[in-house]
Formats: sequence, structure tokens, C-alpha cells
Amino acid sequence: MKHPALNNHSCVVQTAAGEILTSDERGIRPPLRWLREDPAVLKNAAVADKVIGKAAALLFAYGGVKSIWAECMSDAAINFLSSTGIAFEYATRVEAILMRNGSDICPMERRAAELCDPTAAFQLFSEVIPC
Repeated sequence: MKHPALNNHSCVVQTAAGEILTSDERGIRPPLRWLREDPAVLKNAAVADKVIGKAAALLFAYGGVKSIWAECMSDAAINFLSSTGIAFEYATRVEAILMRNGSDICPMERRAAELCDPTAAFQLFSEVIPC
């Protein structure tokens, strides 16, 4: 199932002010970029995303989003989001987010596995992924 707001984008955010942010970037680049540009932009926002793993969930939690809808969400993201108070829904639940070729777990999902602190996650992913 596809969320109508995605409209062929990888990620769409409606900010608390009603502004619509869209991205066609993959992985955690959209929330990471938005948070770097304006740390408050995701506060109380609603997110629709194609794929949410724990890394993305941590970043959206860091940004203070109020809700997330995903076409595909990992068990680790679900477990983490369940402890945050962020409302979430998904069309498909998967054990883990895999690399595009399906050969292994996504490197960001692997790095996020032991993380519980959204601030530490933002700092780590900011170091790992260039602007």
C-alpha cells in the first residue's frame, strides 16, 4: 500500500506550520538533511516514508515528529517507536531493512541496532553521512 502523500517521493513531511517537505533521496538522508538545515523543522510534523528502519526512526524522534506512516517498517523501528509516544503505522512489517541488493542488513540499520538515544544517533549519523 502506498500513502497518497508520497506521490512518487521517498519521503514527505507536513510540518506543524503546514509546510510540505518532499525528498527523493534514499535512506536516512532526508531527515538528516532537514535536521541539519533547521533542527526545529520536524517538531510535531507528520511523516510519510517508503522505508523506516531504526536509524530513520531515531532521527525522526530526535526531530520531535508526532506521527510516522511507512510503506515498510522494520521490527527494530517498531520496537523503538513503541517506547517513544510517536504515533506510527505501516503497510508492511519486516524483520530488518536490507541493502538494495538484498545481500545483507542495511549498514545504517546495523549501526542503529544498539542505539536508544536519538541525540547520539543524530551525532553518529551526521559523522557517517556527508552533507
